[in-house]
Amino acid sequence: MSIAVFDVGGTYIKYCQMTNGEMSNQGKVPTPPHSQEAFLRTIEKILAMMTDIEGIAFSLPGVLDVKRKYIYAGGSLAYNNQCQVSQWEERLHLPIEIENDARCAAIAELAAGNMQGVQNGVVLTFGTGVGGGIIINGDIYKGSHLIGGEASVIFSKDPKTCGNKALFGTIGSITNLVSEISEAKGSISKDGKEVFAWISQGDPTACAIFNRYCQDIVRELHNIQCLLDPERICIGGGVSENPIFIDAIIQAQELFYQTFPVKFPRAKIMKCRHCNDANLIGAYLHYQKQTAGQ
Repeated sequence: MSIAVFDVGGTYIKYCQMTNGEMSNQGKVPTPPHSQEAFLRTIEKILAMMTDIEGIAFSLPGVLDVKRKYIYAGGSLAYNNQCQVSQWEERLHLPIEIENDARCAAIAELAAGNMQGVQNGVVLTFGTGVGGGIIINGDIYKGSHLIGGEASVIFSKDPKTCGNKALFGTIGSITNLVSEISEAKGSISKDGKEVFAWISQGDPTACAIFNRYCQDIVRELHNIQCLLDPERICIGGGVSENPIFIDAIIQAQELFYQTFPVKFPRAKIMKCRHCNDANLIGAYLHYQKQTAGQ
């Protein structure tokens, strides 16, 4: 069975064809920002490049009802708000399964990654925003209203004063971090590789902004620790492939807890084993589970 798998983010749609667990036809295209029609046309173009596809697995931002195949809130893709995925099935002429993007990462890491054997853990994916997948008692936790793990909409500051900048998803956004450092350096490219090259070279401007960013992230990790007490936090998204990012978060965590007058329990921070492919792998595994026995 060959499945077309799509990891839809606010900036890019990553895709691949999965056949018996093996990836092929892997690539990415910019995510259409304005309309669901443009989004579906993009999916159709990608499907046309694949052969023998029997179904589609989507990793999507937002609040999703997997059983009803209903998108309550599209997250960074607001045009998917209140969307019935059966309409996509009619349009694309293929069965579709959907799951939240960060939960897909958690599924992948729990099944065959750095969450194997972990009873209580959290997967955080950093990209355009911040996604969260929660594992409790060795299983994915979604919550009473399907918003368990919606890290992007945690308020870290006063929303009346700061607006969207009060949200953890904005504070933790890699897109925003790259833009802020690029603007501070007078660069118009807003290239992530260039920004992390400045950081690795010890550029004072880039490092000052990045260090403040890491401190903000670690404060939220502490809040998560207090609420869920995970034994492990795995970090995913494309930025997780850069050891500078993971090492800086670990160092910032250590410095944060050095300020405490007593020893405080903390989760071990690790990168996702599957890094930028975690959402694709998790979406595929979710599809398999949902269609088992059909």
